[in-house]
Amino acid sequence: MDEHKKVRVTVNQENQSNKKHDLEYYLTPKNKKSQSSILGFHSRSNLSKMMKPVLLAVLLGVLFGAGLIYYFSDLTPDALPATTTEVDEEEEPSSEPNNNEQQSGETLSKPGQVYEVVQFGLFSSKENADELISDSLQPNAVPATVQEQNGQFYVISHLISSESEKDAITDWLESNDLVYMENFFYKSWSFDAVNVDVNESNLEWLNEGITLIEKGESGDQNWESDLQTWFSQQPPDYEQSAKLQEISELLTKLGDSSDLTQQSFIKNTIILNMHLFYSNLA
Repeated sequence: MDEHKKVRVTVNQENQSNKKHDLEYYLTPKNKKSQSSILGFHSRSNLSKMMKPVLLAVLLGVLFGAGLIYYFSDLTPDALPATTTEVDEEEEPSSEPNNNEQQSGETLSKPGQVYEVVQFGLFSSKENADELISDSLQPNAVPATVQEQNGQFYVISHLISSESEKDAITDWLESNDLVYMENFFYKSWSFDAVNVDVNESNLEWLNEGITLIEKGESGDQNWESDLQTWFSQQPPDYEQSAKLQEISELLTKLGDSSDLTQQSFIKNTIILNMHLFYSNLA
């Protein structure tokens, strides 16, 4: 009996072990190669999906960069003709007048000079500068002019030739309710050298004007009458000059004034306007 039981136990154990192996058979994947191939297929498909946007981004980057180089490069077809026409337009006006003036004109030359002037104000617009003259200076019979320089508009007057003039100028202006260093002060003013080509018919008249400036600064007694004669011979080319129009008005005021200090003030403002007239020709 014992041996029979042992044989049965052994047979049962073998059956259980066989059953265990059967379960392992069913639970264990039958074909490892097929599973690995499926995983490989999925990984390759995922890789291809990732590569598509990367390649598209690279392609767009190349196209965009090429477009920028094309747009900003001087080698574009539209850029070359535009550059050549601009150079031609700039060169033609500068060359043609010079050839004509060398044949029928001469060069007006006036050296640069530095003086002091009376300054009443500085403004960003001509309208405000004119308003100062009309509201504060003209009611007191104080002559002045507006001159633009570097986008600013100066209200200035009385060309000063020597330091000794300042005391009389200050006294006269303060007698007209203008306070030194509050309503006016003295400023250094530079007149640049003038070298400009003009018609030969106007050159003599312009040179006579430069001579009159020198006579006025030296105190020539015939200066006023000579200036009247010179002004009456004004060429048509300068009839629209604002500075010459101001000189004409000041000459009338000079003849009407009986105040010697005011006469001196008007005279030196006329000389100032003559300097500015030549500076504006350049």
